[in-house]
Amino acid sequence: MTPIALGVSEYKHQISGLRSWSKYLFILAIVFSSRNPLVAQNQHMDSAMAAQKDLVDIFLKITGWETKKENRGKNNLIFSVIPLASTANGGKQVVVSSVNAAFYAGPKSTTKISNVYFIPYTNFSSRSGFIITPNIWFSGSNWNANGELRIAQNGIETYGLGTNTSKENKNEVDYQYIRVYLNLNRRIFGSFYLGAGYNLDYFYNVKDNWTHSGSSPFATYGIGTGSQTTSTGLTFNILIDSRKNSINASDGFYSLLVFRANPPALNNDYSWSSIYFDNRKYIPLSSSWRSILAIWGIYWGTFGDVPYLNLPGSRLDLGGRTARGYSLMRYCGKQMLYGEMEWRIDITSNGLWGAVAFANAQSYTELVSNRFEYVKPAAGFGLRVKFNKRSNTNLALDFAFGQNSFGWYLNLGEFF
Repeated sequence: MTPIALGVSEYKHQISGLRSWSKYLFILAIVFSSRNPLVAQNQHMDSAMAAQKDLVDIFLKITGWETKKENRGKNNLIFSVIPLASTANGGKQVVVSSVNAAFYAGPKSTTKISNVYFIPYTNFSSRSGFIITPNIWFSGSNWNANGELRIAQNGIETYGLGTNTSKENKNEVDYQYIRVYLNLNRRIFGSFYLGAGYNLDYFYNVKDNWTHSGSSPFATYGIGTGSQTTSTGLTFNILIDSRKNSINASDGFYSLLVFRANPPALNNDYSWSSIYFDNRKYIPLSSSWRSILAIWGIYWGTFGDVPYLNLPGSRLDLGGRTARGYSLMRYCGKQMLYGEMEWRIDITSNGLWGAVAFANAQSYTELVSNRFEYVKPAAGFGLRVKFNKRSNTNLALDFAFGQNSFGWYLNLGEFF
């Protein structure tokens, strides 16, 4: 799900540029791909699950309804629901709930677990909306359908393009937003899929709230900075996914390469294209205790006349989970490089309590040079509580620290 967060940042650290990052991404992809493809869960899965404990077990014990445990495994639809309150960008209170429905659309032995997130939110005044993100695996995992529906009245605090922008340039922009992303992928062999999709981004009632002298960073960019912008794109997708459970992966490899084109023929306000390359690897570190190293790398490049609100930026990836420690669109640019590592470990043998430690880094091309010149790191830790052992869904509370920046995140499911 899209996490709830708080954060502002400043950090100066120069890097050598695109060449070193390109080598890193290439090596990362090769290392990720070296692992074996998906292996079905073994026959001891049911007995292992019985030894696990989650918040549902605790609730049934407290209420005296423990006899209902017998029926838990009979229902194919697995719900996890949390109401919560948090703080959004700018310190404004927001009330959010998260509903996760997980299920198998075919035999468990051959079909990956599907899930749908529904996330409504509001601050009862200027911020409200809802997000629906399905990821459906059909029988035998031969077809995968995924996407996102988002309708929102929202706002951002943006600072202009690049990875070294000053907090003095803070520019508040309000807008309303409709996003419709639909993708359908077909298995070609093993864990390799090809597919296509439709992407719609419609921003309207866009308002630049700049109050200082001169032009705002938003207005200075000059593309997609009017009262409304429409981008309609077609995508070609290459997917490799050997994970059995995308909600909380214990092993496997995930790689997604998306080519998006927004041609004038589709009545776009601007003609532009993008490449989105997302790689994730999950490495078990112990055979006797759940200890996992998760590695994540993203390259996101945009080309042509890209509207400002469609630029790559902090927490603007597909799913909105990058850059823990920084606020939404704190940094942005026409190209993005992102890396993250997270260590996940169970604290208790029954899997109820766990913990994580993580570090990430982001870099964006500068407005004038169009080169990667700076990097912004962050690091943090978090607590995990098993919310639902049947879907392996965790309730996650994380604390992240960037440069002059702090964010806390309450999430249903892992970040990646």
